[in-house]
Amino acid sequence: MKRYRVIAVALCILFAGASVFAQEGDEVDWNARAPWGSLRRGDRGNWESFKKEPFQIFDNLYYVGLNTVSAYLITTSDGLILLDATYAETADFVLDSIRQLGFSPADLEYVIVSHGHGDHQAGAARIQEMTAARVVLSAKDWDFIESRDQMAGLARDVEAKDGEELTLGDTTITFYVSPGHTPGSLTTAYTVRDGDQSYLALSPGGLGFNFGPESTATYIASIERLRDIGGFSVVLPNHPYMAPGDLFELMKGLDQRSDPNAHPVAIGETAVNDWLDGILEAAREKLAAGQ
Repeated sequence: MKRYRVIAVALCILFAGASVFAQEGDEVDWNARAPWGSLRRGDRGNWESFKKEPFQIFDNLYYVGLNTVSAYLITTSDGLILLDATYAETADFVLDSIRQLGFSPADLEYVIVSHGHGDHQAGAARIQEMTAARVVLSAKDWDFIESRDQMAGLARDVEAKDGEELTLGDTTITFYVSPGHTPGSLTTAYTVRDGDQSYLALSPGGLGFNFGPESTATYIASIERLRDIGGFSVVLPNHPYMAPGDLFELMKGLDQRSDPNAHPVAIGETAVNDWLDGILEAAREKLAAGQ
């Protein structure tokens, strides 16, 4: 009888230990181990607190987003392109920022949405209503939004394909479907200009580690692919603090630069690759813990 009691106690200890281990694993903040640190979500009970004064980053690119969620305005010789639409509650902030910079939302031709989470796509319906711009997502993330019943007045529109290019006037944007963060996260690559200098910019489709272990290997493959493509000197992510060095912090150096040919956001290909390597290191650690 004592023997069975000993076995029972041992099994209880074993399962209790396993439960504690799983609980500790669930509590790991994987974003804190990534180059950008913990996620910054903002106070959704106070939408006014999300407002951010718009500003110019490059000759043909402006920041029209929020304190914690990015939106970029690309100017072309034949109209405007918006990268990401932010929340439904803040879409008018984005439109106001475009006006504040001296542009007309009526000139918006495309709204390219990086992925199907509400902080990036939910404002697209309002912007589409106000401007008649075409809304672009990957097919898988259109499906993702529909499956979660989050269309909210948004009409399914342009489906971007991997490797496809969109040209508007003097600007061409290349699409890379980069699943992991969502099933069809849409990365964009395009040229930004600063005087006589031109740089290849990368806007990853989704970076945060707020996805389940079943998506980690896919996420890693997508980041590895972007590193293999290479040639990027600028990173403009869909959350400003996720940029290498934090976009807002980097921009503080623009007015103080001594070399007019050196832009603080154009960190160079080596630094971009180092940043991607930092993401991969954290993601592989997450993968190992998930296994």
